[in-house]
Amino acid sequence: MSGDASLRFAGKVAIVTGAARGVGREIVRAFVDAGAQVVAADRDSDGLTETCRPHGTRVNAIVADISTTDGATAIVARATEAFGRVDICVNNAAVAPHAALLDERVEVWDRVYAVNCRGTFLMTQAAARAMIAGGRGGRIVNFSSGAAQRGAAGGAAYASSRAASESFSRVAAVELAPHDILVNTISPGLIDTQPKPLPPAMAERLAARIPNLPLARAGRPEEVAALVLFLASDAASYISGAVINIDGASSAGGRFSGVVVDDDVRYDWVTGRTRR
Repeated sequence: MSGDASLRFAGKVAIVTGAARGVGREIVRAFVDAGAQVVAADRDSDGLTETCRPHGTRVNAIVADISTTDGATAIVARATEAFGRVDICVNNAAVAPHAALLDERVEVWDRVYAVNCRGTFLMTQAAARAMIAGGRGGRIVNFSSGAAQRGAAGGAAYASSRAASESFSRVAAVELAPHDILVNTISPGLIDTQPKPLPPAMAERLAARIPNLPLARAGRPEEVAALVLFLASDAASYISGAVINIDGASSAGGRFSGVVVDDDVRYDWVTGRTRR
C-alpha cells in the first residue's frame, strides 16, 4: 500500500470536535481533502459556519456541548443519521484558561475538567458505542498538551486535565482493543493558533519563547492535522495507547547552539583528552 493511498478516507466518516477554529478547522479540511465525510462540532456557531462553508455537503455541522451527555450523544447521532456510520472520532475540543494557583476559582477548575476530561470521556464512550454497533472497528484520537509533561505557572487546571486525558486514553485503548478500536493521544507543543493580532503581553511572551525552541518556530495547524490523519489511517494499524508529541522537540530540550563544549576535566581519562 502506498503512503498516499493509506491516507485516503473515501467512504469513511469522521467526527471532529472543537472545529470552529485553529487546529480543529484544519483537521476538518484535511479529512475532506482526503475523501472523508465529516461531522464538525463546536459551541461556536459562527466559527463552525466559517469552517464548514467551503466544503458543502461533505461536512455536517452541529452546535453542541461535549461536556454534557446530551451534547456528546447528539454529535454521534448526527454522524450516523447524516452519513450512516462513525469510523473516526477526533476529540480536539478543549479550553485552556490560566490562573495562578492561589487565585484559581473552583468553578473555572470544574469547567476546565468538564470540557477537557468529561468531554473526552463522553465523546469516546459515545463514539465507541457507535463503532461497536457498526462492527467495523474505528479510530479515536484524543488530545493532550505538552503542558501535561512539565510544571508551568498558571496551568494547574489545564495541565492536570490534559494529563488526566492521557491516562484515560490508555485505559480506553485497552478496553476497546477487542473491538478493533484504536485510541491514541496527540500532545502538541506551541502551535500557531493564537488570536491575530496578538495581545501585547502574549506577543512579548512568544517573542521570548520561540527562539529557545529547538526548531525556533511554532508548529502549524496543518502539521497537527497530518498526524491526526496518520493515526486515523491504515498506516497506523498497530498503534494504540500511545501519546505522541508534536512539538518540534521542545519536550526533549532547548535550542542547540551548534557547539558542544566539554570543560569537565574529570573524564579526560575516559576520552584521552590532553589539555594545555
